[in-house]
Amino acid sequence: MLRLIEEQCPRGEFTTAPQFQLYQSHDFGRVNIGEGFSLMLYRVTINGARNQTPRRGPDGLRRRPALPLDLHFLLTPWAGEAERQMRLLGWAMRFIEDNASIPANELNHSLTLRDRPAFNPDESVELYCDPPGLADYLGLWDKYKNRWQTSVTYLARMVQLESDLPVPDEALVRTRDLRCGVEVSEASS
Repeated sequence: MLRLIEEQCPRGEFTTAPQFQLYQSHDFGRVNIGEGFSLMLYRVTINGARNQTPRRGPDGLRRRPALPLDLHFLLTPWAGEAERQMRLLGWAMRFIEDNASIPANELNHSLTLRDRPAFNPDESVELYCDPPGLADYLGLWDKYKNRWQTSVTYLARMVQLESDLPVPDEALVRTRDLRCGVEVSEASS
């Protein structure tokens, strides 16, 4: 998401060369970006749709079902003036809404330090604007009172973490035995 924003952002809105950084919570305590955007993963949850089926890998082996995660992000525009910051935020929100589905080739292109792609060609990530409740939002910013910035939260739903553990292929069922209990002969009654 951050790389796409960097490639498409309106450069004329900035007075200096914009910066685009992945943030951690401690980065809000320092001045890291004069103008640009930061993106911080602030929460990870397991999606409730856990009834996934085992998947067959490229090697033909069945693997345990993927673990579906929901990733919660905080996108913050940084600018020297409040009006410019609001324009950048509006532009970013419109851009993400227009490009809410990110295909695997874009996702894999953005990853660094990987020897193999993280996403299969048929996968994508959907982004949703996901504003938390006011109390949660204020709690998120409580530690950064002196660096409070207007931001927006997004949710990347159902990001699949694949398993490397194989699931053995069981033999096909050839017969069914539907008898119940023990058979009693009439002579013994």
